[in-house]
Order: sequence, then C-alpha cells, then structure tokens
Amino acid sequence: MNPDPNYERLREIGWRRPLSETEQTELRRWLAAHPEHQSDAEVEAALTQALAKLPDAPVPSNFTSRVLQAIERETSALEHTARRAAVPWWRALIPRLAVATAVVGISAISYWRYQGVKHRGQLADAARNLVTVTGAGPLSDPAVLEDFEVIRQLSQADEGLLALSDDLLSLKQ
Repeated sequence: MNPDPNYERLREIGWRRPLSETEQTELRRWLAAHPEHQSDAEVEAALTQALAKLPDAPVPSNFTSRVLQAIERETSALEHTARRAAVPWWRALIPRLAVATAVVGISAISYWRYQGVKHRGQLADAARNLVTVTGAGPLSDPAVLEDFEVIRQLSQADEGLLALSDDLLSLKQ
C-alpha cells in the first residue's frame, strides 16, 4: 500500500516486537512528513496491541513431525517434477512416433489390399470376356474366308438398304 520501504520496514518490526526509541522517533518523523498515513498508523498500532494481548495458540504435540512430513512431501513432489522435466524430448516422442507409424502402415497395407482386390476383379472381368469371345466359335473357318467377298458386298448392300429405308420413312411422314 505504501511504497516507502522505511515505513514498511518499521511496520513489520512493530508486528514482531515493540519499536525501540530510535525506531519510534524515525516513525514519528516519517508520519509528520506524511500526515495522510497518520490514521493508518494509529489503526495498525491499535491492532498490534490487541493481538499482543491474545494468548498464544496451543501447539499440538506432533507439530514438529507434521511440519517435517509436509516439507518431505513437498521436497519429493519437487524431485518428481524435476525428474519428469529431465526426461529427454525424444523419450516422449517415441510413443507418438510408434502410433503414427502403425497408422501409416495399416493404411498402406489396406490400400495395397484394396488395389489387389480391385485388380483381381478386373482380371476376372477380362477372363469372363475372353471366355465369351472364345465361346463364340472359330472365326477362321475356311468357308468364311472363301465367301468373304460375298459377305463384304452384302454388308455394302445392307448400308444401301438402310439409306433407302430412311428415305421411305421420311416420305411416309
């Protein structure tokens, strides 16, 4: 509350023991220079006197052992935190790297298996088509080759008939 270190020092001394004559003179001199803090100093002095009249609180018989246990717990907690902080960065990275490697590996194997199944399906389709084509009968029959010219001329005649049928249909409409 007060930025002056001398006043703060004198206040803290007054909490622990009564001020000596020199200290009281120094406090009076400071309060004369800073009258706005006079009421705060009077309240502080009255409170200190009231607290001095109170009896000391009874201390349990195991107070020392409880304090030492609390210090020991705090020390072990600090040591545990220091040990955790001393773990190298790569030791914390190893589990994460293992999980990432497993995910990538499983994904790659799954994709490879999918591509294999897909390829096998394409091969099966090609095999079915091959069976269908080969089951149509031989195309290299000597009779077909002998009559090839006649068949070619018939296919040209079919094209003429198709054109003629288109003309006939257009007249009908």
